[in-house]
Amino acid sequence: MYNKYKLSGQTLSLEVVNSHPYLGIQLQDDMKWDTQVVHSTAKASRILGLIKRNLYYCSEQLKSIAFTSLVRPHTEYGAVSWDPHTKGHCKQLDRIQRSAARFVKHNYEKSEGAVTKILCDLEWPRLQDRRSAARLALMYKITQELVDIPSDQFLTLVTRQGLRRKNSQNYQIPHCRTNTYKNSYFPRTTQELQGTTADASEPQLTSITPPTCLAYMLKV
Repeated sequence: MYNKYKLSGQTLSLEVVNSHPYLGIQLQDDMKWDTQVVHSTAKASRILGLIKRNLYYCSEQLKSIAFTSLVRPHTEYGAVSWDPHTKGHCKQLDRIQRSAARFVKHNYEKSEGAVTKILCDLEWPRLQDRRSAARLALMYKITQELVDIPSDQFLTLVTRQGLRRKNSQNYQIPHCRTNTYKNSYFPRTTQELQGTTADASEPQLTSITPPTCLAYMLKV
């Protein structure tokens, strides 16, 4: 299927595709992130394989630094926009870190909970916790006008009398009719702060304050 456009007097045919990269993020026509997750894990896996071949006899500290600086960034690039919510996608990304943890500790034990213990020893938080912290940190920057994203176009500010915290900013969690919108950035992040679901019958409010975001950032 092709669409024809005219540019500078020339007729151009643009092919319709299912996905296409934009600023390093794979966008799909169905608003899902399957292609992006596959792309991120594939690139991270290739670099992890390179590290395993070249740093096999190096110290745990060097291996850990190599992973956190060369591999993990590929699983988190632009993740505030495409942070997956399905278990399948989360597990697909977590396999990279779990494989790296075994390599760093040189522990390939197959018993239940072995990898979890290794991750605790390395003090590596779950990747989904890091992505959540990044989304919450960006939300704080948006509400404080520290980034050029207009909050009034995406967030509804609600004022209530008798608030205990004078400096708190309360935003209403939008009503979502589709899972795609429900798990997009603004509805998902505000409902995480509230600790509730976005399809409640009554409008939900959430407060965005520096201590709240700091508590999440301390996880990483």
